[in-house]
Amino acid sequence: MSTNHAQANVHFDHNENIDHQGNANLAVWLGLVALTFMTATFVACNVYLRGWAPSKFHLSDKVLTDLPYVTVLLSIISVILLFVAASFFARDKWRAFNLVLALTTLVYIAQVMVEFNLMLWFAGYSKQVATIYAPTAVMEFALTVVCVILLVAAGWYASFANKRKINSFFPVGMNVWLYAALSNVVILLVEDVMSVGQFAAWCGQHLV
Repeated sequence: MSTNHAQANVHFDHNENIDHQGNANLAVWLGLVALTFMTATFVACNVYLRGWAPSKFHLSDKVLTDLPYVTVLLSIISVILLFVAASFFARDKWRAFNLVLALTTLVYIAQVMVEFNLMLWFAGYSKQVATIYAPTAVMEFALTVVCVILLVAAGWYASFANKRKINSFFPVGMNVWLYAALSNVVILLVEDVMSVGQFAAWCGQHLV
């Protein structure tokens, strides 16, 4: 009986040593890595087809060339607000934390609206443009919607008297919010800022 009791104690100690927060962060990043590989397929397709037939895969509409910059600007603003929220989170200033989260949610909703229109306009521009721009626009839109859902969940958990849930949830959500902003910047650079020749030269210098 004493042996069974000792084994039970060992099992209990083992569970106590599990880093649940670290496991949650790892699970989120494994999902984001999978999303990165899927998105990279379409971004690579964009670069290849623009280089293969520039006249067919060229965007001449000024609205469609400007809106990606707007979405990235909104992403950067949202990240700045999230860092402000994180400072309040670290100091347990929950009222200020909730106010900043609400403001951040409004910025994300504006981003969702812009990305939704961008997605539809890419799809209706031409078959060629829809092939290389619409898929990444759909992924960016879907990721931003997920960010909004996570913000709403964070605000809900922050309203609880017991802060255990928000203390474990907010760092995990921060991973997704930062990833979304970073991916928007990278996609903007590859698809809208850099020419195919510049991108190929960058690859030659850094990837070979």
